[in-house]
Amino acid sequence: MDTLKTQKAFRYKLEPNEAQTELLYRMAGCGRVVYNDSLDYLLNILAKKTGIKATDRKALYQHLNDLQPRERIALAKGLPSAYDLNKLLTQWKKKEDRTWLKEAYTDNLQQRNLDLMKGVDAWCKGIRGFPVFRTKRLAHHSTMRFVNFTKYCSVEHKHIKLPNKLGLVRYHNSRPIEGKPRNATVSLNACGEWHISIMCDVKIKLPKHVEGQQTGIDMGIAKNITCSTEICGDGGVFVGVHAYKAYKDKLAREQRKLSRKVKGSANWLKQKAKINRIHRRITHIRNDYLHKATTDISKNHAMVICEALKVNNMSASAKGTADEPGRMVKQKAGLNRSILDQGWGVIRQQLAYKMAWKGGIYGEVAPHYTSQQCSECGHTEKANRTSQSNFTCVACGHTDNADKNAARNILKRYLEPPTKSAA
Repeated sequence: MDTLKTQKAFRYKLEPNEAQTELLYRMAGCGRVVYNDSLDYLLNILAKKTGIKATDRKALYQHLNDLQPRERIALAKGLPSAYDLNKLLTQWKKKEDRTWLKEAYTDNLQQRNLDLMKGVDAWCKGIRGFPVFRTKRLAHHSTMRFVNFTKYCSVEHKHIKLPNKLGLVRYHNSRPIEGKPRNATVSLNACGEWHISIMCDVKIKLPKHVEGQQTGIDMGIAKNITCSTEICGDGGVFVGVHAYKAYKDKLAREQRKLSRKVKGSANWLKQKAKINRIHRRITHIRNDYLHKATTDISKNHAMVICEALKVNNMSASAKGTADEPGRMVKQKAGLNRSILDQGWGVIRQQLAYKMAWKGGIYGEVAPHYTSQQCSECGHTEKANRTSQSNFTCVACGHTDNADKNAARNILKRYLEPPTKSAA
């Protein structure tokens, strides 16, 4: 059987003692300071280029994010690279108010500059806005990366050895590590728990798929995933767990309790932690279901095609402005919560890497009119969709489940892409 060389991450919960926890917070804080100092340095350069006052950050960010990708690339020319910022880091360590940076793990600080420049590169390409300053109030801003794992780190039964005086940190060994570890990332979640993700080089045995195992996937709210085939799930359908909906009332009660407490007080922090644990529970339920569903799909198909839904646009607020208030705001807010509860982006992400692991093909197509187009004759009309679940073509009379019909259109659109004239 053929093998494929790839990378795979193994995530574990850390159980540091009090001293190690304090050191982890300090290391994460050092990384944030370096990231913010480097970002401030870049913003000062861009302020001079644009003629906007460096102190007027709101206007500067507004200008930077309003630029088109070509303009962003032109403006970014001449900015220091991550290597240049790392040279500045050596100088910053000599400053009186930054001497404590000398105690930090240098590779971790340099990785923060690399992360910053990756963010600038994504901004240049129009993928996201310009990087913003990091704060300790947001848990996902507290991360650190240990490169060259085999040199500085090691796994020893129930402990992981980490550098920078951390020593042996106890961890929850939920599964064995496969392959050769390359690097590790330690992160903090909203519940105050530390986790480590170890990236490894692994060799995966490629299964032999039966020819013709191809499926299109339609994603929705009533039915989370609908496959054009029927060899997985319940006839090719995965209804979903609607994790947020199940905990919506409990979450609302706990949030009302939070609103009655003094912000920042001990009781407020306890209640906030309780709410974070509910959110964690929702995330775990959703991810568990989606992993099982995407694994089932990837095991049984050689080709999986999804629709490239723009979830951010679909879940945008309808509130509007003071001059032009939106309509049906509450209804749209409820729809937005339902959309985000499905995890459509996670589904696509998981299918992409799982199909790669199994030597299959993953692709995406434009989602427009897949629910209104007949998969038999190709006729597209709004009247074809007679209800949420029923599809009847007004041209040829073909009847089908609406989601199944859409899934077949998605696969067909990938296998037989429309010509420019047809589009």
